[in-house]
Amino acid sequence: MNGSSFGREFRIRTYGSSHGGAVGVIIEGCPAGIRLSTRAIQRELDRRRPGKGPTVSGREEPDRLDVVSGISGRRTTGGPIRLQVRNIDARPSEYDDIVFKPRPGHADLSYFLKYGRIPVGGGRSSGRETVGRVLAGAVAKQLLSREGVQINGKILEIGGRRAGHRRTILRARARKDSVGGIVEVIAEGVPPGLGEPVFHGLDAELARALMGIGSVKGVEVGSGFAAARSSGSRNNDAIIVMNGRLATRTNNAGGILGGISNGMPVVCKIAVKPTSSIGIEQDTVDLRTMRPAKLTVEGRHDPCICQRIVPVAEAMVAIVLLDHLWRARKESGERRAEARGDEMTSLARLRREVGRGDEQMVRLMGRRMALAERIGKAKMAMGLPIRDAGAERRVLANAKRTAKMAKVAQGIVKRLIEDLMAEARRRQKRIVGPKGRKH
Repeated sequence: MNGSSFGREFRIRTYGSSHGGAVGVIIEGCPAGIRLSTRAIQRELDRRRPGKGPTVSGREEPDRLDVVSGISGRRTTGGPIRLQVRNIDARPSEYDDIVFKPRPGHADLSYFLKYGRIPVGGGRSSGRETVGRVLAGAVAKQLLSREGVQINGKILEIGGRRAGHRRTILRARARKDSVGGIVEVIAEGVPPGLGEPVFHGLDAELARALMGIGSVKGVEVGSGFAAARSSGSRNNDAIIVMNGRLATRTNNAGGILGGISNGMPVVCKIAVKPTSSIGIEQDTVDLRTMRPAKLTVEGRHDPCICQRIVPVAEAMVAIVLLDHLWRARKESGERRAEARGDEMTSLARLRREVGRGDEQMVRLMGRRMALAERIGKAKMAMGLPIRDAGAERRVLANAKRTAKMAKVAQGIVKRLIEDLMAEARRRQKRIVGPKGRKH
């Protein structure tokens, strides 16, 4: 069964099922030496944990964190981090009827059509699978908080109501029914530049991550579907300067434009459907006979998933943001390395040009020495002295004028020419020999 992994730089793979021995996550990509608080991870687990009152499932799971590998002495080791919790209060007998009668609204039917069976407790489609997401998200949240990023979620609606959520849930429970709702997640402190255009936009991957949570049937970023009922003049966010930085006066874009974060808070909303496992009799089919059947789901199920889905949604937003932050830093490092490579290539090219110039200069010096030897022979034939002070002064004056035009220090040119003339005199003396006369 594929589909259990997520992320590119901060990579996670969740495992386990509702009625297996444990559920958890394997995290890859964390470097060694990062300090992590296991208490903070446990707090996130406690937020998601069932059995905390009449508005959630009565399943009594302690959900105690078990650090299997990757963290030692409260610091990451650099290897894969494996975190899990044990399943303690599973009751598979409550699913004896369901494995042959798919629950309407649940993944039972699609699982049967794909895999030929309905797993006990819903298998990987159970809400129990989200434990692994919360574990990974708890790690991602700690790493993001050090970058100044804070993520918080809340319930906006339950059963279409903006207030009285607890009362709405209890009424549904009393009817043996369930209700859905809308949850909002806001990430503040998100730096600009996260996300990639087109297929790997930050909003696209947030939508993918949030839609991957069981029971989520819709995702909005910023004003979302309300933008379709608005106008450009109202929906466009005016650009301003705030505290010396570019910002927008409003945030209908939800902090993302063109798939890339713009520095404003990232705002996402998810539509959560009503829990499919309800105590009201529903129509289904008995897979053993392929005939119509009735199903009443007994057992312990949430009358509303919204309360426990908040930490799950926060976790998925944290995972996406951290993954994109690390991607951006890796790409920035690669660009810097590429720029350094370009600079090194340019430097090598310039050095080669200098080398060719030096070769030409040395060849000219060799040509000058050859001419000096010919001059020495002419002096010998004419009986002239080796040194001609007037000629040397003219050579130096000409060299200085040329140096000035070429913007080369005249002192350097003077020393070079004097050395060349001294070498020329030595060569001429060898040619003229003792017969030569000094001027």
